[in-house]
Amino acid sequence: MSSFDFDIFNGIKIGIIGYGHLGQSIVESLIHHGFRKENLLISYKGNPATRERIEEMGLVSCISENNKIFNEADVIFIMIRPQDIISLKGILISQNKLVVSCLAGLPVEVVKSIVKTDTCRMMISGPDTIAAEKGVAAVYPYNELVGCILKKMNLRIFEISDEKEMDIFTTGVCLPAALLQEDNEVLIKDAIHEIGNECAMFVDLYEWAKRILPAFAKESEKVAYMARMITKGGVTEAIIDSLKEGELFITALRKGIAHSKAISQEMNKSLLD
Repeated sequence: MSSFDFDIFNGIKIGIIGYGHLGQSIVESLIHHGFRKENLLISYKGNPATRERIEEMGLVSCISENNKIFNEADVIFIMIRPQDIISLKGILISQNKLVVSCLAGLPVEVVKSIVKTDTCRMMISGPDTIAAEKGVAAVYPYNELVGCILKKMNLRIFEISDEKEMDIFTTGVCLPAALLQEDNEVLIKDAIHEIGNECAMFVDLYEWAKRILPAFAKESEKVAYMARMITKGGVTEAIIDSLKEGELFITALRKGIAHSKAISQEMNKSLLD
């Protein structure tokens, strides 16, 4: 039996630093699955539109400074832009806090060197999948408490044994968009098989991607869906651009993995400079 089989939703406080689309979707899922609002602490950069979303959720009383979050929350999810992590440097953190870094491209040791407390890294599928209770998440190194929280949200968890696999997972969560762009089943299956031989998790992500693909009544709906999945300069964009240029599906996926690695290298360099 897990040491966290008790009702953790009544036993801990959770902090969310960064209330963008992903942060909002996680908060909404937590509340939907029984987490009490009074045990939530939220910080954001002051954007009026973000404030409005917080008000609509009835969470104004949860708004907190980062100092308070790091001292009162038991688990802190960091969901700001990777380059903004430096703003957290120097904040005094109480003992026995757990930071969950959702910062794309930043190795767990880099984040840990800044926040100075126990840290794990999490990558997660998009807000739409979380809302639909069809999301997937990868955690490195695996943490039982974080796993229990994610399971409460009905997310499927991938335990990563090597942090380098995060680049493959990141590409895997881009598969729904890639499958909408590519219609050659032979090329798709060959690519999944090739990468799956290197990392078995990728085959599971492919099966997940097929299951969550929505049906579209109109082409305009598909275009709008794709647009929501693509972030400027992100991995999904690199994959889709490759496919639009007529490159093979395996080539596009390889470019996605390479782009994820490049983002990591760039972020590491910028923080070290």
